[in-house]
Amino acid sequence: MRPSQATSPAIAADDLVVRLGQRNVLRGVSLALAPGERVAVVGPNGAGKTTLLRALAGLIRPRRGQVSLPGGRGPAEPAARAGLGYLGHRPSLYPHLSARENLAFAARLHGVADGAARIEAALSTVGLASDANRLVRDYSRGMQQRLGLALALLPEPAVALLDEPDASLDAAGVNDLPMMLDALAPRATVLFSTHDERVARALGARIVRLEAGRISGATGTASSGAASDSAARARPPGFAHAVWAMIAKDARVEWRAREQVPTLLMFTLLAAVVFDMAFIAVLGSEVAAVAVGVLWISVLLAATLAGTRLFATEHERGTLDGLLVAPVDPSGIYLAKFALLALETAFVGIAQLVFLSLLLNVSLFQVSTIGAVVLAATAISAILALQSSLVVNARAREMLMPLLAIPPAVPVLLAGVGITLGALEVTPAGQQGAWFGLLAVIAVVFLTLGTVLYPQAART
Repeated sequence: MRPSQATSPAIAADDLVVRLGQRNVLRGVSLALAPGERVAVVGPNGAGKTTLLRALAGLIRPRRGQVSLPGGRGPAEPAARAGLGYLGHRPSLYPHLSARENLAFAARLHGVADGAARIEAALSTVGLASDANRLVRDYSRGMQQRLGLALALLPEPAVALLDEPDASLDAAGVNDLPMMLDALAPRATVLFSTHDERVARALGARIVRLEAGRISGATGTASSGAASDSAARARPPGFAHAVWAMIAKDARVEWRAREQVPTLLMFTLLAAVVFDMAFIAVLGSEVAAVAVGVLWISVLLAATLAGTRLFATEHERGTLDGLLVAPVDPSGIYLAKFALLALETAFVGIAQLVFLSLLLNVSLFQVSTIGAVVLAATAISAILALQSSLVVNARAREMLMPLLAIPPAVPVLLAGVGITLGALEVTPAGQQGAWFGLLAVIAVVFLTLGTVLYPQAART
């Protein structure tokens, strides 16, 4: 049955123009889906299918035009994203988490009320119940695609945007697609891209053709159903709860992957040993000066090395899209990444305090120096987390990050050196208060800048 003309669309695009680089990828695309309708976007490679879905999900800021989700809200509003499910070209999965852990993290970010039961039902529906505790890195590409579909539909969204949901699935998986959609999101409005019109017909979808960034035609009959009430049942988490969920996820991933901390610790230990060997004959206050220099250069380099990959890893895995589509304030993503970097940097700095105290026989391990390391790690991490988020799409980010990090980090290093020299009684201890104040001001300023700027920079 054709939907009534009076029915408000579940999702609509009006005259969308999206420019990437020097080319308009979308050229005035207008599209509307009735509640419960399924629409397949078909077109050749480069037609703009992925860009259209990303624009509708709010991951790309259009040059012209607008997108409206249920309730007439734009995709930048967390309330609108509460009813949105998104499967990108790469499933938003963390390889060092199990399938169940990936779904549990998504359930926390989307505020799925009956999370445990919903997760088990989703795993069973996509045929992964027996492999639920295996790490995703050990999954085949087809298994990852099934899990990505379960992840996108876990909150039973009102609107589902699926980029080639049949990609990498075997014949059985493609045949199971209608069943999976019907079971996990029976009342959702679904817009998906595909190269195979047989998939569109199997899902009972109206076919829209996209060529050279323009809608060129449509076939099939539009059908409507009851809109999903998942947005009403969902309870997106509070800001602090969402930030904590992301920190806990990052800590678990780091513990299993061991991509950062062991390398940084080895680097600091080698730096301490090398300088100990080079300055073994140096006596008195010069030893203190060497120790202080090694300490703060180690803190800066450790933070820079970790910060370079802070957002880049999420971007390369495709998991950053999953975070941005979740119904949480994007500034929470920045704060969670900052917290992880600050913890890693402080841990490395305190370890270096211990190494240098033992190797150079200098009493660096004091309350004031520990406090200085923690506060300086906070300030440097606020600077680097902001920079990492802003250059995540830059091709030369590995070169840009050190160049961008050093100028604003100079006052942090000066303050750290001043506090440490005061603790070693090389300079008057009374100056430490001013240095601590400077570190606190820098930390507050860059944390505020990151919290304000990241939501604007997150969407290209």
